[in-house]
Amino acid sequence: MDIGSYLKKIRIHKEYTITEVAHRIDISASLLSQIENGKITPSLQTLEELLRFYAVNFSDFFRQVEQKKYIFIKKNDAESLTSTAHGVRLTLLASKLQNNSLESFVVDLDPGARLELARLDEDVNGERLIYGIYGIVETVLDEEVFTVNEGDSINFKSYVTCSIGNKSPYEAKLLVSGMPPLVI
Repeated sequence: MDIGSYLKKIRIHKEYTITEVAHRIDISASLLSQIENGKITPSLQTLEELLRFYAVNFSDFFRQVEQKKYIFIKKNDAESLTSTAHGVRLTLLASKLQNNSLESFVVDLDPGARLELARLDEDVNGERLIYGIYGIVETVLDEEVFTVNEGDSINFKSYVTCSIGNKSPYEAKLLVSGMPPLVI
């Protein structure tokens, strides 16, 4: 957790100098500089005073500090969810991000397997994407049927009902990405 650099980011965003902030909360500019550069950790009282001065809620501050900007996942470290009874395997891509606005899966569908995507409310302005990696799947959006082959893609609003089924005798693989939650 990098408290100091995030405090510095807030200060710069609010266009304060170190001297101004230090004077306002009654600490030395040197102490504030050491906190912002990660050389020391602020006391709880100093942190509370800084956040009060910046008008930042304590819990919101820590939620932002702990949130990661990116996640790199090696192929062998990706999380998978398997339903052998339904013939569906989902491999989560970068699934460890918190508060993400994009969810992505590689979906393996056995012959005859079917998957429903979660339908969001119409007031949510999200989108979804299906991209065929290999095989052939039938995708039903509302009541319109599309055959998705290797290299084909469909982009649609997250409030559209979506069902994906593998009607071929071979396994199919696709990428599904969009506004979470994706899978029912």
